[in-house]
Amino acid sequence: MQSKKVVLLNRPVGALKETDMGVFDETLAPLEPGEVLLEIEHLSVDAFIRTTFDEGAFHGTAGLGQAVMALGTARVVDSRFDGLNQGDAIFGPVGAQTHAKLPGAMLQKLDESALPARCSLGVLGLATGMTAYAGMAKVAQIKQGDTVVVSAAAGAVGSCACQVAKNLGARVIGIAGGSAKADYLLNEIGCDAAVDYKADDLAGQLSAAAPDGIDVFFDNVGGEILDIVLLQINERARVVICGAVSQYERTGDVRGPSNYLKIPEKNASMLGFTVMRFAEDYAEIQAAITEWVLAGKLKLPEQIEDGIEQFPKALTMLFSGGHMGKLMVAP
Repeated sequence: MQSKKVVLLNRPVGALKETDMGVFDETLAPLEPGEVLLEIEHLSVDAFIRTTFDEGAFHGTAGLGQAVMALGTARVVDSRFDGLNQGDAIFGPVGAQTHAKLPGAMLQKLDESALPARCSLGVLGLATGMTAYAGMAKVAQIKQGDTVVVSAAAGAVGSCACQVAKNLGARVIGIAGGSAKADYLLNEIGCDAAVDYKADDLAGQLSAAAPDGIDVFFDNVGGEILDIVLLQINERARVVICGAVSQYERTGDVRGPSNYLKIPEKNASMLGFTVMRFAEDYAEIQAAITEWVLAGKLKLPEQIEDGIEQFPKALTMLFSGGHMGKLMVAP
């Protein structure tokens, strides 16, 4: 079986470039006992992938010349694993490639009766919808009437986080870049207000959108935006650190918030998390999200790039702000 795979050619310094990756042909070896052959249908383009390109990364370090790490959905072509059969849909760490030969034990068989398989990368994705739900419901513990601000709100996690907070009774303000994304937040996602960080006076815009202050900040960006929001938090506010996309491509040390003293001054909290912390709650989280999706209360627009050759471009697009909703590649 022939496959095409995206490999890491160089460890990027600063901004990720398409040329840091390359696409190569590979001949897959015959299946061994316990393995399955997969044809990959959709790959999730996630910010954590960029962190794996650095030495000592939290999510594991990508090897030069190896397939770039990516979560994906696939169809079983052949199986030597009891429990997975030809035609089954699966989810797992399939890698950025068109076909894969993997141990069946590391894959999750998907039920496609309610939602398409690719929803396991979006609204039901560990790194997307489930992260958003865990952060809002479990970490921030959203209450009816909270004023919630979400950064990178037009991205995949942000789009879901805004809607989760709305469904839990909050007033939601999304921060994103440009008028098109502001329109998306207001008219597609249902935010109560949108703040354009590319326009003038971000602090003033935020103050106007949240005149009574901010109860919860769900942060995907870090940097200057985090500092500005900290100046407007309320007493006992909850600042939830989901990610820090502004810092992933920095050379040298990551820059933390200079206004962190607002946390003790306001008797507030700043909590970081990954969705893995809530592994015992996965079934509950998936059930809640599915109920909302089927009821029309949670949606995640998708942007799908066709062809494995588009994966390097899609990954760099994730950091340039060139997409809205869930970004995927269909190999």
